[in-house]
Amino acid sequence: MLKIEKSDGTIISNRISNCDSFFKRAMGLMFKTRLEDCDGILLTPCSSIHTFFMKMEIDCFFLSRENKILKIIRRMGPSKLSGFIKGCHSVLEFPSGFSGAQSLTEGENLKINIS
Repeated sequence: MLKIEKSDGTIISNRISNCDSFFKRAMGLMFKTRLEDCDGILLTPCSSIHTFFMKMEIDCFFLSRENKILKIIRRMGPSKLSGFIKGCHSVLEFPSGFSGAQSLTEGENLKINIS
């Protein structure tokens, strides 16, 4: 599991699943109606996403290699495409409305650590 913090030390989540293999990235949140073992997932490497075969809305945070939030898409519903996000290295996905991620803004830097 990974731990995500804001640059001021505020913990967003310490239960992020690391999707860093082809199979884990390919599956992502497909066919899930809710997350059970984690608060969200981090897809690495990744520069665009889709929500085909998903059964819930998600909030998506597109991160640079330095973990700067480049773009946020909130309430991305099933069967959508994000398009390519220039400079994106990874994508952090939470269920829509996840309270820990509500204060995140574009341009903010995150800390990602193994918890």
